[in-house]
Amino acid sequence: MPSPIVQFHITSEDPTRTRAFFEQVFDWKIGDPGTPAVPIDPQGPGDFDVKGAFRQGPEGAPSAVTLFFRVADLWVTVEKAESLGARVLVPIQQQGGAGPHFAIVRTPEGQPLGIVQA
Repeated sequence: MPSPIVQFHITSEDPTRTRAFFEQVFDWKIGDPGTPAVPIDPQGPGDFDVKGAFRQGPEGAPSAVTLFFRVADLWVTVEKAESLGARVLVPIQQQGGAGPHFAIVRTPEGQPLGIVQA
């Protein structure tokens, strides 16, 4: 099964500034900044409406954009990524205790990569 992009996270050392930039450049609707993961609705067409979130990056971590790809088998995909040189940053877990399962790995080139169970 091909693996489409289904979500993205933007982490930043200065979330207020980053949020303002994306709101102004793309006219995005961005949720309440008082939550740990501020929801982003880019208002895409129904057949390609990828959602996102702003997050405060960990102390000292660089700002980044993490793309999340949907896969048929999360466990197999994470294992395959590790065998190809990826390092697990966030082990497989369930989002919010009731949402989809996901993991985040760092590719051999250093990019964060989110993987979500279909």
